[in-house]
Amino acid sequence: TDALKSFFALKQQVRFEEGGATVEKAAREVAAYLDGRHRKFTVPLDLTGWSPFAKRVWRAAGRIPYGQMRSYAWLAERVGGVNFARAVGGALSTNPVPIIIPCHRVIGARGTLGGFTGGLHIKRWLLEHEAGTQTLPLSGL
Repeated sequence: TDALKSFFALKQQVRFEEGGATVEKAAREVAAYLDGRHRKFTVPLDLTGWSPFAKRVWRAAGRIPYGQMRSYAWLAERVGGVNFARAVGGALSTNPVPIIIPCHRVIGARGTLGGFTGGLHIKRWLLEHEAGTQTLPLSGL
């Protein structure tokens, strides 16, 4: 689970309890996801301390189906209105558990990748992994 800890440690707010059942379940689910054997995460998340808006954004992002993408504007419409697209991007940038909360599935309206805490090369890889392809029809990269 050291690689998993390193990935999630990009956000200082994430704390791991050594040997904890939740951490072990998260590690198993992420490993299975990366191996192509898992599509939906069931690990319980404690999002105490985060803003209600960020939690709404993360819940809505979590409902984007595996292998599909939605725009920041699409997500904004679901959490407060199309004018909230920048705020949605801000909330996604603070996502404490990328992959589990699949913010990589949110892209720009014109097909650009937007941003991702782990870097755009990781976001692209995750999207390609879910699409089962090595190339995506995205522009502006």
